Amino acid sequence: MFGRTRLVLLAALVALFGIATPAYAFSTGYFAIASSAASGVSAGHTGYGPGWVALTFDTGGQPHGPIVGYLFHDGVGQAVGNDHMDVYSYYTAGAASVNTPFAGGYAYGHFNGCAWSYLDMNAYELYPEGAHHSVPCTTPPNHTTKIFCYDHAADRLCNDGTSVSDEPEAGVWKNITSHQATIKAGGCDVVGNIGSAAIYSGGAAAPANLIGHVDSGTVYVRYVSKRDDWVMANLATNASPQFPAGIQWGFFPRTCLS
Repeated sequence: MFGRTRLVLLAALVALFGIATPAYAFSTGYFAIASSAASGVSAGHTGYGPGWVALTFDTGGQPHGPIVGYLFHDGVGQAVGNDHMDVYSYYTAGAASVNTPFAGGYAYGHFNGCAWSYLDMNAYELYPEGAHHSVPCTTPPNHTTKIFCYDHAADRLCNDGTSVSDEPEAGVWKNITSHQATIKAGGCDVVGNIGSAAIYSGGAAAPANLIGHVDSGTVYVRYVSKRDDWVMANLATNASPQFPAGIQWGFFPRTCLS
């Protein structure tokens, strides 16, 4: 009888969370981004590392994947004070090509908008600080990737969804290493945020959170912002110097890439 009860409980957990793993003690409320020492999260994951988490948007009720900004602990990415997230929900089934949970709600810092945040399997990046704050939204907005630039005729780094046969999702490139750009002489100042308005509605960019200056090398393009002025890209291993703290992605000024 006890064994059957355990099986029923496990089945309920799988139905609820979408993955056959123990339920995590994810809570809602107002959270700070934990320090690298406090979080215990190592560098190297696409969406999180020591003292930072990446943000993404929602498509059809689940996290979509392309990084649209970051939240940082004090001192990482030139953050002055800890960035915060007001968490209203979690998505724990696999999404965005990874099997990792996401926290949904309002992301402060220099993003300032609703989003999903990548998390490790224990949500150690988020440090609880209390009840919800008054925020303008509680649910990550539902968008297609056409929130990004898709005028391929005007800029080869923008994907129109038709010019490349195996890249049908207008706005983003999925075959990352196939879409490269080269850092021009003089290099690039790379930032972690251009603001939610520039991402979601094509508003003016508000670049912030300097990740670093890259002198030379190659980047792999994920997308170009709607105004065709910032490129979200992955830094290739031939680029120098590499980003700190395990960060792999950043916003590059379009003018510094060829």
